[in-house]
Amino acid sequence: MRSVSYLRSKLRRGRWFHTYRRGDKEISLGVHGLHPTDPRVFAAYCAEHARWEQSPAGTVTPKGGTFAWALDIYKASPAWAKLARTTQMNRDAIYRRYVKAQGNRPLSSIAPEDIEAALYAKGGNAAVNELKALKPIFFHAYKLRIISADPTRGLKMVRPETEGFATAGVDEIAAYQKKWPIGSVERLVFDLALYTGAARVDLAKLGRRNMVDGVLQYRRQKTNTLAQVPLTPELRAVVGRTAHIAPAFILNGKGKPYTAESLGNLFRDAATKAGMAARLHGLRKAFCVYWAEKGATTHQIAAMAGHMTLGEVERYTRAADRLKMVKLLVEGS
Repeated sequence: MRSVSYLRSKLRRGRWFHTYRRGDKEISLGVHGLHPTDPRVFAAYCAEHARWEQSPAGTVTPKGGTFAWALDIYKASPAWAKLARTTQMNRDAIYRRYVKAQGNRPLSSIAPEDIEAALYAKGGNAAVNELKALKPIFFHAYKLRIISADPTRGLKMVRPETEGFATAGVDEIAAYQKKWPIGSVERLVFDLALYTGAARVDLAKLGRRNMVDGVLQYRRQKTNTLAQVPLTPELRAVVGRTAHIAPAFILNGKGKPYTAESLGNLFRDAATKAGMAARLHGLRKAFCVYWAEKGATTHQIAAMAGHMTLGEVERYTRAADRLKMVKLLVEGS
């Protein structure tokens, strides 16, 4: 049995009772009857401890065996802790809706057809994302033997086909460069996005501290993978126009870094005024063409661009206006 500070396990008339005892409070862990060495006891303890340490005072402990209880146990697990913060935030929004609607429902009463029907009724990308968020909860509960079968196992939701993010073409790039000259924050955001390929959440944090031995490197927030983009003459020129002592390359009017959301909004407004439909994500096409002209392989470009597939890279770098785009990207810097 693990030695933990606030776990109390007592054998009464041949049956084990487990509580979280702290100060003058003693809270049932909802796993009475299990031997203290059973992993479900420690998992329930971890969930209660996390609730005590991280949740607002007065947060009610869910009833044992319910969906909300299983969610708490999952969120106290290493699997949850390994997720990127943005992923946690997105899934938390989904979980709040499910807890509100189904939090008190016993896990044993949730069947595959129940989940499938609910997701099918919702449809679209939302259904795909919700299933992706629900799967690890039930999988974790199954692995801990809280439930005898995982009701999400084998369930699939087809993501609807879309055209995806609009990509920036030559005419749009030229229009943006004309509208926002070098020296404006709108142009700085544009240029840094072009030459780094960084997502807005990462772009907002980039600064001189990320420059190491001729490479701009950082951990992608979404995947925690290391991104390494060579400091080309064009990127060095852009960086050279930023403050030497600053927490980030891109600063707002108060001298502080933008949040990912505010940076995205800034670029959206600037792009709209320049007649550009593409957003920050849509600059990837230009990023790929630029690096293809530099001699980078398809695999190298895909690695620098993050989740982009080899097929996408090849399609982007075969653009008919490639030479015009390269001229804009190199001479426009």
